[in-house]
Amino acid sequence: MRRPLEGIKVLDLTHGVAGPYCTMLLGDLGCDIIKIEKPKRGDATRYMNVSEKFHTDIPRVGGDYFLAINRNKRAMTIELKSTEGRKICEELALWADVVVQNFRPGVTQRLGLDYQNLKKINPKLIYGNISAFGLDGSLSEKAGMDIAVQARSGVMRITGEHDSQRPIRPGASISDFGGGIYLTTALLAALFDRERTGQGQEVSVSLLDATMSMLINYSVAVIDGKADVQPLGSGHPQLVPYQAFASKDGFVVVATGTNKTYKDFCYAIGRPDLQENPQFATNQSRVKNRLLLVEQIETVFKEQTTQHWIEVLETVDIPCAPVNSLTQAFEELKNTSPQMTQTVNHSALGPLSQLGIPFHFSNCKGDIRRPPPMLNEHTEEILQDLLNRSSAEIQTLRDNQVIQ
Repeated sequence: MRRPLEGIKVLDLTHGVAGPYCTMLLGDLGCDIIKIEKPKRGDATRYMNVSEKFHTDIPRVGGDYFLAINRNKRAMTIELKSTEGRKICEELALWADVVVQNFRPGVTQRLGLDYQNLKKINPKLIYGNISAFGLDGSLSEKAGMDIAVQARSGVMRITGEHDSQRPIRPGASISDFGGGIYLTTALLAALFDRERTGQGQEVSVSLLDATMSMLINYSVAVIDGKADVQPLGSGHPQLVPYQAFASKDGFVVVATGTNKTYKDFCYAIGRPDLQENPQFATNQSRVKNRLLLVEQIETVFKEQTTQHWIEVLETVDIPCAPVNSLTQAFEELKNTSPQMTQTVNHSALGPLSQLGIPFHFSNCKGDIRRPPPMLNEHTEEILQDLLNRSSAEIQTLRDNQVIQ
């Protein structure tokens, strides 16, 4: 089957997490991605690891973080500060449909690789920027990573147990990955607009804007209602019960999104009185009396195992789930979504696991065609095949330390 974005060419000037995740998504959908890295050093995520298995041969192969978010790309090294390196990038910008970059504001202008310069070479170019705090505004010049964005957004102040005095970072890099998804969406919209107008354009997303956008359900309550949202552990400020409860051997998440669901839940756990009590009869009253209700429900749940409660609640169609470890979650994924667990053959590592592609189409498909690239793996291939450089010219570039 054809790929939805097959034929679209992307020059990837990103590093770290948000930008490379965006370009990986584009690659999964069929784009031809050329990733540019700094000679010898490479992308910073080549040094980021959890597993001891990937501590060797860095940065040539890369750490487990790099290996997770850089598939479906060809990689080359270029010293962007050199005149020859900038010229190579300009030629690749002429080849490309899309350029994506996540340098701090001002860097691409100094390098001569900003949109204003590259659109002179390629007027149909779509140029994507992703930064921590935007291209203008009072924070634009500040350094920022995922945790700094989460802190400024307020996410860390609504995360954690209700009696905790310390801010908690969620276990996932939601600002980086959320920002990457938002930029992917914007680039697809710009490509669609180009089909109608024939014109390229510049597209920008900040991680802070993306993160704040994911807090939209609190926006009216906080801005207009002056509400003070506090951390509630696994709970939800606007719904009760909607959280994890301790069982005899673990934890069970319960989500009652309507009053009817709550009524069914109470009968299922053998406590119809909790539905009949005026203190808990409506969601508004349950939110008001959250602590009292949660205490009574948890007393019931501690009497039986997680599996028992899952079976009871699923019988009456109550949204619920065991609270899995990551190991359990990835193992379960093999059965719940077999297409989401895939293996690619890496030239240095052999079989390498990859999460699959979450997009599903009826007439086309995304796929994993390339393993995460080795540092400098495709430099000669790209220079020879795309830019018609001779072997002698490539050697001169290497001698001048323009490429690795």
